[in-house]
Amino acid sequence: MKLISTRTYRFLRAIVLFFLRLAHPVVHVKGRENIPDGAVLLCCNHSSFSDPLWVAIQADLPVLPRTMAKKELLDIPVFGKLLRKLGAFPVNRDGSDIAAIKTAMKTLRDGNKLIIFPEGTRIRKGKKSEPHSGAILIATRSQTPVMPIYLTTKKRLFGRIDLVFGKPYFPKTEDRRATEQELITLSDELLKNIYRLGEAL
Repeated sequence: MKLISTRTYRFLRAIVLFFLRLAHPVVHVKGRENIPDGAVLLCCNHSSFSDPLWVAIQADLPVLPRTMAKKELLDIPVFGKLLRKLGAFPVNRDGSDIAAIKTAMKTLRDGNKLIIFPEGTRIRKGKKSEPHSGAILIATRSQTPVMPIYLTTKKRLFGRIDLVFGKPYFPKTEDRRATEQELITLSDELLKNIYRLGEAL
């Protein structure tokens, strides 16, 4: 499916940003300058449906980043089609989704940015989560850096929002293809890096 044009993206971005600011007038964004040129995996914690919007809008990128989203969302009539036009593509969270991995790899090979939520689902504040290994798998196979991003977990209406873009890094493995244990260890490390950004606020 053809994505929306850059002009349409910039127009929609302005509208969405307006409404986000109505709901949360105080927004503190740090580290936007850390976003590199070219391909990068934007890896953020996940606590609400609005998280992809916050990351995509506040990153202020010239081109709409793509987003890996759960299959169930994209199966919703009309809404799912809109999400696809906005760059989302489905991933089946019940197992290894080869099609999703291939789409992610092509996105990065084309020099685009990709938003992934390593937790795989929304996690409420105070709850412990186990990261999925998909982000690290894709990063190591494509030799693409991951960028940890922290976003306020409790989004109260008119409450302050903090969004921190950490410094990108390349997950280190012994070989190009990470072992299962390396995927687990590096995924845990990524999630810890994400939440450390929040602890430093």
